[in-house]
Amino acid sequence: MALSLGALLAFAGGAAADTVRAPDGDLVTTAIDMKLAPFAPGEIRTVEIGFVLTCASTSHMDPGQTITVGIDSAVAQGGGSILDVTDATVGPVPLEWPAEFANCPTPAPTFSLGTPSLVTLQAPMTTGTGYKYSLMYHRSFDPFGLNDARAVTGATVMDIYLDVVVNTPPTLTLPAVAGGGPVEANATGGWTADWSGLGATDAEDEPDPTPGCDPAAGTLMSLGTNPVTCSVTDGGGLSDSGTFDVTVQDTTAPTLTGMPGDRSLTTADPTGTTLTYSAPGATDIADADPGVGCLPASGSHIGVGTTKVTCTATDGSGNSAKASFDVSVTYVAPHTASAVWGEPVAGAVFSANRGRNVPVKVELSVDGSVRTSGDARLTVTPCGGGDAVTMALSFSGGRWNASLDTAPLVGTCHTVSASINGLQAGSFRLELRGVEPTKANNQPATIAGEPTKTPKPEKSKP
Repeated sequence: MALSLGALLAFAGGAAADTVRAPDGDLVTTAIDMKLAPFAPGEIRTVEIGFVLTCASTSHMDPGQTITVGIDSAVAQGGGSILDVTDATVGPVPLEWPAEFANCPTPAPTFSLGTPSLVTLQAPMTTGTGYKYSLMYHRSFDPFGLNDARAVTGATVMDIYLDVVVNTPPTLTLPAVAGGGPVEANATGGWTADWSGLGATDAEDEPDPTPGCDPAAGTLMSLGTNPVTCSVTDGGGLSDSGTFDVTVQDTTAPTLTGMPGDRSLTTADPTGTTLTYSAPGATDIADADPGVGCLPASGSHIGVGTTKVTCTATDGSGNSAKASFDVSVTYVAPHTASAVWGEPVAGAVFSANRGRNVPVKVELSVDGSVRTSGDARLTVTPCGGGDAVTMALSFSGGRWNASLDTAPLVGTCHTVSASINGLQAGSFRLELRGVEPTKANNQPATIAGEPTKTPKPEKSKP
């Protein structure tokens, strides 16, 4: 198991560093005496060693140049091994880096962008403390500059120390939810796994190893009982594990949405009216589509008075929520109209010769009160069906009047109806017969069922 350790190593030629430096060059050196966390016998880890460029004196690298730091030698004590060392880089040097022969500003700038050197170490098989691993690096420049030899100084030497101890297994701490009561669903279909409190410690690993669980954190766990296994493995291959059950429950009722409000209706039907409304919807944390039902249902007949409509939403776990609204129905008796026909109609059936203008006289009442104004109309409809003829009635002489021309009427039977403000008031049947005499033929009307009379010749006038 490889363990990465980030070390930003300042290239400063202090007393603790094995460095060689000219008085007028920028410094590139490594830190020393890096102490790693304990290794198990034979354990392999990878260490990251990064580098930084620090401005010093008046000789400097050129902007755009990159330093490559490569390994010269690697020595391990006590039977340990340095298995691999990769090159590191620092650069490209930024454009704002001090120019050649310019003094460094205060504080001295540093630059660390680049790639680290990856050092793969194998610990000795024998336990002990203070095993020393020594690395020596060299420097090269790309592109080459005119003053590279003086621009950067300082030997790049790195010493790493480690202890080898008998490995002990890590200790796993299960999540807070382990061993607790049921958890409440928080997503459609269940609960999103949250392993807060999961952790591990290890006497030898630094940092401590990272534990994990199956199912992983963030997994949607369904309603009911779900088994979980958590484990951790340290750098020496030793592990610890634990199992527990998570019971996911849904005890949260759905929420009704779009509930209709209270309303008031009127009806001319003494038994009530038909109730119509838009059914509400519902939302639920765990159920994507909770059922909704209302009583009385839309389309039901409800009586006069106040009816309470109750709607219920139920989710897949049986949780339910209710809400209601009131519908008040008031009975309003319908208006009624009546007609009293005057002469010459008078009765329920009136016969007239075809082509005659029939004077229609009628008294109209609404709810028992005589009406002398309003929209009064006369409608003539063929008894066998067909197009109706409508004309206005005018009020004069204490009655409503119209002159009905029978000439354009088709057929022998018609229903003549009177209305006032849209209310039907009454009607009579009009029966047409024969033909009215005209000046052109001077013939009397032909009455159905009667013999035709021959007119007498006129006497000559003196």
